[in-house]
Amino acid sequence: MPLMEDDVLSKIYYCMERIIVFDGIDDVLQHVVKTASSLTASDAATIRLFNLQTGKLDIKAGIGLSSDFLAQPPLELGEGIIGKVVQDCKEFISTDVTKESHCSQKDLAQVEGINSILSVPLKNKEKAIGSLSIYRKSSKAFTDSELLLMSIFAAQAVEAVEKTNQLESLKKQAIFDQLTDVYNRHYVIKRLDEEIKRANRFNHPITITFIDIDDFKKFNDKHGHLLGDKLLKDFTQLIRKGLRKNDLLGRYGGEEFLLVTPETDKEGAQAIANKLLALTKKYSFLGCDGDVTGVSFSAGISCYPEDGTTSEELIDIADKAMYEAKKRGKKSVVLSGKQITA
Repeated sequence: MPLMEDDVLSKIYYCMERIIVFDGIDDVLQHVVKTASSLTASDAATIRLFNLQTGKLDIKAGIGLSSDFLAQPPLELGEGIIGKVVQDCKEFISTDVTKESHCSQKDLAQVEGINSILSVPLKNKEKAIGSLSIYRKSSKAFTDSELLLMSIFAAQAVEAVEKTNQLESLKKQAIFDQLTDVYNRHYVIKRLDEEIKRANRFNHPITITFIDIDDFKKFNDKHGHLLGDKLLKDFTQLIRKGLRKNDLLGRYGGEEFLLVTPETDKEGAQAIANKLLALTKKYSFLGCDGDVTGVSFSAGISCYPEDGTTSEELIDIADKAMYEAKKRGKKSVVLSGKQITA
């Protein structure tokens, strides 16, 4: 029965429709390789995708292959059979990969018992973003009908991958601040509410540190908004390095940040604030006329349950303490009406 009859096309449609039930890109890719192998009665399948950070092709999903095969290093564009498929944006078929001069992993192919291969580029409107490859452990050749089938399926798979990436990006935007890549205001307050419930259940303290970068407007006026954005980005990266695993950092607005430290009393919050302030004052931020050191922040700290039992109360008290730090000359942290020297 020809592969391109209506029942096979219906199966492709069904397989692609099922992709919408998966939560993330890893599930989508695993579904694609399973489906590709099933549609062609192949023994194995892999997907490689181009990694923008490394400029190489990583194996992102596979089926029917050993862990050693799937753990092989990334390929350069143009390297090996699959590297050429992606670089040339052109499919490749062979009944014996070990006899192909540009096969870069002949030993691995022999260990796996792979003979035949069909590899097609994963193409969007502009370029190939990776490859979908299917393998047989026999020398049975892949047919033109199977090539056409995989080309159609690959086009649908690319669309699914890109839509899934877009959805994950939207989900991330709902949680993270785009500029600083820390939690946004809405989400950090949501997490704070959750931590308050947990603190109440287990009778643990939780501290809130409201942070405001000192003289940020002056920095923007002197160095420009682009370098101001970079300062915010560098500042949050610096702060995150000084935090513990369970601490939560969110951008509250502008140059204001909210730090939530679960299971931490005021003395613990004091130690964290001192360390972060010292790190910030020593760090060299990029300015328009060279590096700028001495950037500081003012902060106020409140604690659950003694200062409040809701996120609104705790944030309000920490915010007022932060403004008290501003009045006292900035570059400092105010805790429950007392100034903590940095």
